[in-house]
Amino acid sequence: MDVKPLLQWVGDYFSHPTGILQIGLVGITYLLARVISIIIRQYLEKNSGKAALHARFTLSPAHFSIIIGYVLWLLLLWFCQVVFEDLKLPSDLLHMAVNLAIAWTLVRFAYFYIKNTFWSRLVYIIILVFLALKVFGLWDWTVRLLGSMTIGLGNISVSVWGLIEAAATFILLWAAAGAVNRFISHRLTSSDRLMSSDRILLQRVIRVATVAGVILISLRAAGLDLTTLAVTGGAIGFAIGIGLQKVGSNLVSGIMLLLRKPVRVGDVIAFEKSVFGASYGWIIDMGLLYVHVATRDGTLLLIPNESFVTQKIENLSLNDNLVRLRIHFGISYASDLKKAVLLSVSAAMNVDRVLKNPGPKCLIREFGDSTVNLGLRVWINDPQNGIGSAKDAVLSEIWDRFHENGIEIAFPQRDLHIKDSVPLRIYNEVYREAE
Repeated sequence: MDVKPLLQWVGDYFSHPTGILQIGLVGITYLLARVISIIIRQYLEKNSGKAALHARFTLSPAHFSIIIGYVLWLLLLWFCQVVFEDLKLPSDLLHMAVNLAIAWTLVRFAYFYIKNTFWSRLVYIIILVFLALKVFGLWDWTVRLLGSMTIGLGNISVSVWGLIEAAATFILLWAAAGAVNRFISHRLTSSDRLMSSDRILLQRVIRVATVAGVILISLRAAGLDLTTLAVTGGAIGFAIGIGLQKVGSNLVSGIMLLLRKPVRVGDVIAFEKSVFGASYGWIIDMGLLYVHVATRDGTLLLIPNESFVTQKIENLSLNDNLVRLRIHFGISYASDLKKAVLLSVSAAMNVDRVLKNPGPKCLIREFGDSTVNLGLRVWINDPQNGIGSAKDAVLSEIWDRFHENGIEIAFPQRDLHIKDSVPLRIYNEVYREAE
């Protein structure tokens, strides 16, 4: 192989001022991108504790910063190439460096993030084919050949090269959008200036906007005229809208919940047993379609957003965590009523979770058929720790106090009064045989 032309080409570039300038720009842009990536890595590692709290931020700071560094290097090289072409200066070396940066970025991305062997090898093969076509000068011919192969769908005509461009654009933009969304989610999660509902709303809006942008750009890369799809897309959208009314209703309801904030992440809510299968739960996540509610029995409920708008949902901790519990019990008519009232208040005061201010109060509700019904009102400020457990603690304490002081907890009973005696003849079996 004759290497003289290659050596002469290298010598010409090193001896020409524009060649030396291009080589210098390649090195400077690489160093600048490297410094920025190191800064990003230090920032992510410093805030790794907060990032770990966010379930969706799972990128390694080292890998993420390396990929960002190569992307920045690619963008800087591209900018320099555009400037050289605008100034009518030779930019062959910058063009080669851009291609090399693209290939190396894809290789690093595949190495770090593609765990599947098949897909990682496929990316390697595509990169090798790309570099081979570039090296042997067949790239432009291949692009023209694939561009001439078109697929017609009515008024829409798409070339094979357009489909390849759209697929590559979609994959790259989808990966970039995912990384950007996770980075923004991490930033929002580590911010103390925003409420949890505001952070969730911003995350959802940014995610929807990035997905819509990726889809539109990918369609544009395929060579599709978006105005051509307007009528067809409108008809398809109308048909889909009829079938997805509930989805649309939950989507709108979710946006209303995030904007108006009737419920927030961490709130304790009460809902009907017959509908959702549990009485109390606390909100752990709010999505655009469902609200995730954890219950005391270890289950996770996915309640549609529409239910929070159309049905009765009681928020026990919207303004504060103060919750008043109503505890009902009954004593017998033979017990000392005033003593029972004082003992029930004293028993409630002895429970740690019951607040002393406002303090518990016992009221006489009614004189029932078999019991004197009492109602004890107590306040707690930790409903997330369970409503039933607080009632259990108070009732257990009342039970002990009543037994120690001779207060009888009544139960249903009936008294039989016989007004007139009736003669009753009793026959003995032996006597009957004798007769």
